[in-house]
Amino acid sequence: MSNAIFHQPALKQATESLQGSWTKANEVVKQLGPKGAATHLARRAMGLLRGPDSFRMILIVLSQPRPAPESAAAAAANHTFRFASAEELAQYQQRKEPGFNPWDVEATLEHDCRCLLQLDGQKLVGYTWVCTSPLIELRWGLHFNMPDDMVYNYNGYTTREYRGTAYQGLRHLKLLELMKAEGKKRLMGFVDDTNYRSLRGVEKSGYQRVGTLSGVHRGGRKSFSLTVEDAAWSELVRMGTRQRNAAKAAGAKLSS
Repeated sequence: MSNAIFHQPALKQATESLQGSWTKANEVVKQLGPKGAATHLARRAMGLLRGPDSFRMILIVLSQPRPAPESAAAAAANHTFRFASAEELAQYQQRKEPGFNPWDVEATLEHDCRCLLQLDGQKLVGYTWVCTSPLIELRWGLHFNMPDDMVYNYNGYTTREYRGTAYQGLRHLKLLELMKAEGKKRLMGFVDDTNYRSLRGVEKSGYQRVGTLSGVHRGGRKSFSLTVEDAAWSELVRMGTRQRNAAKAAGAKLSS
């Protein structure tokens, strides 16, 4: 009897854990469907094999934005879209607004990054952080040399009361409008491979998947695996294979 009483808490905890896992599994199936749930389980299994200190991200590019839904444009008709000042960033950080971290504020002030605000009067509707620097760090010392016409979009957020109105896509359109004069026409970003809500959101905005980047950190060493699905995702670069091929073709044409 004493042994049964002794093991009851552990048994209860195990039962609750199984029930929780089963409930979560059912939610995943309802949300993603059988095929999507199978893909999710496969990705989670691969993550466990890679280890806890690892990642797999899907690289995305917005070259041809989709028009914002009429409902979003109408709902935001009186909203203001503009880049945040240093004073505003400091105020948001002091108020501990989600996403206004010290390192983001520092990057905006010192490293060619900006925060596009969407405001309803004085109320914060949401924001989008971007970096215009030609060199960015994705993870763990891995750097990308950005094309001249592209902006790195690394964070976005919509406050809870304004969600469900496609404001993220609308901010992307406003962002490209504001940066058009600087020759910036496209956005690049990434989404973790199991963040399905964000993946659906960026797909609705018109983002295209261009590749997958995985990273593993073991024994003090970091290794990366990059798969590019669209070799021509970047049309405007400073130097590379396409420029050399174009120069050779031009030279051959002149010599003939």
